Amino acid sequence: MNDSANIIRDAITLGIHILRGMWRYRWRAMLVAWGICLAGWFAVYTMPDVYKANARIYVDTENAIRPLLQGIAIPTDVMSEVAIVTREMLSRPNLAAVARETDLHLRAKSEAQFEGLLNGLQKGITVQGGRDNIYNIEFEDRDRTTALAVVGSLVDTFVEKSLGANRDESSSAQEFLESQIEEYDRRLVEAEERLAEFKRENFQYMPEGNVDYFGRLQFARSALSDTRNELNLASRKRAELMRQLDGEEPVFGIVGQSPSPASGTNTSPNAGRISALERQLNELRLRYTDKHPRIIEILDTIALLQQEDARAPVPEQTQSLPVVSDPLDINPVYQNIRIQLSNLDVEIAELREQARKQQSEVDNLARLVDTVPQVEAELARLNRDYGVVQAKYEQLVQQLETAIIGEEADQSLDDVQFRIIDPPFAGIQPTGPYRPLFLTAVLVLALGAGVAVALGFSLLNPVVFDVRSTTSTFNLPVLGAVSLYETDSERRARIMARWRFIGTIGLLVVTYLGAVKLADKAPQLLQMVAMGGGS
Repeated sequence: MNDSANIIRDAITLGIHILRGMWRYRWRAMLVAWGICLAGWFAVYTMPDVYKANARIYVDTENAIRPLLQGIAIPTDVMSEVAIVTREMLSRPNLAAVARETDLHLRAKSEAQFEGLLNGLQKGITVQGGRDNIYNIEFEDRDRTTALAVVGSLVDTFVEKSLGANRDESSSAQEFLESQIEEYDRRLVEAEERLAEFKRENFQYMPEGNVDYFGRLQFARSALSDTRNELNLASRKRAELMRQLDGEEPVFGIVGQSPSPASGTNTSPNAGRISALERQLNELRLRYTDKHPRIIEILDTIALLQQEDARAPVPEQTQSLPVVSDPLDINPVYQNIRIQLSNLDVEIAELREQARKQQSEVDNLARLVDTVPQVEAELARLNRDYGVVQAKYEQLVQQLETAIIGEEADQSLDDVQFRIIDPPFAGIQPTGPYRPLFLTAVLVLALGAGVAVALGFSLLNPVVFDVRSTTSTFNLPVLGAVSLYETDSERRARIMARWRFIGTIGLLVVTYLGAVKLADKAPQLLQMVAMGGGS
């Protein structure tokens, strides 16, 4: 507890000692403070006025027709493009164009000064916005007209570049698509020519429909097997009919009837079959024309039987005897069997011819087992290449049409509208610099500098003020102390010196308050002083 008290007491004593030492150099500190204040305040007063110009723009992206174009035209993100334009506005090429348009470049006498001017523009221009689609553009300059001109140029650039960004991008996309379409059109023509040439060279090996070689071979073998089965079944039916025909007898008491002689003609061996086929032919002609396949077959069969009869020899003993008709020729059952047998003969002939053709097709396909699959594989590859190129070509054409519709929609529908809420404006009164703040800063800096000067001189020229500090400083015993005795005149002089110092501080404060009060009229005051000095 005693140690803490001693530390606090020593700190207080040291602080008092330092302050008493600084008090000895108070006038030097005051002189430094006054010098810094006068110089600093003059510099603040000579600072040129600054005028701030600003403008507010609303970006309207709502369009009633735009939702109707979904799926037809390419959608555009207008706000993203506007954000990109705001960054492009602060690019050096754009700032250089603004400087030349507003005659700011006349302030630069060299290339280095022009670069500094662009750096100042880049730092002085403020583009804020995006929230609620409202953008605010600000710029400060010592000349009000120049500030307005810069903001107006930036507004024009903002609107023009935002409107032209999408159109330029759409035009570039169309040019790229058109070049790609030309390339794929050339490749498509080449693929078509290769495919056509290959088909001409291998037309005999081309597949039928979507069935490949092995499918055709399997189908041909299956059809041949089915035809052979039908042929075997028809042959068994014919054998059965022949067996029934050989065992058939006349019926209905016709056996005892005396035969009637033929009227001077000979009976042919196939007369009964021909008669049955003619009856069947008459029945079919009641329903079909002579071009019906079945009628044509019966006519061919009758002609064949008549040729056989014409070639068959006639026995001599039968030539002088009367011809007696066979009783079986008038038996209905017998005649029906003969008709079925005749039909089966025709069917068997057809099946044999069909089996022959199918066997020939199977043999032909079997001989091409090493050729046709290769041709089909090459054809599939050509078709695949052609299909890929064709699909890409059609996709590019569709994208080009979409891009064209989108561009036409952008040009005709005003996809985005810029509404200038506040046109470029700058107040008559300057917006800066805020001289009271700078004047206060100069005062604080001057007082601090004065304190630092007094402390510096005190440390360079230390003085002891009591016995304790003398003992601690020189490490010598002190036998006694003599007090200073002041006369009345000396005391009054010391008091007057204090009041003069306080008055000097008060005068500094009053001067500061007056400078702050007249801060807004500083340019006029300086102008008046300059005119007075000139006269």
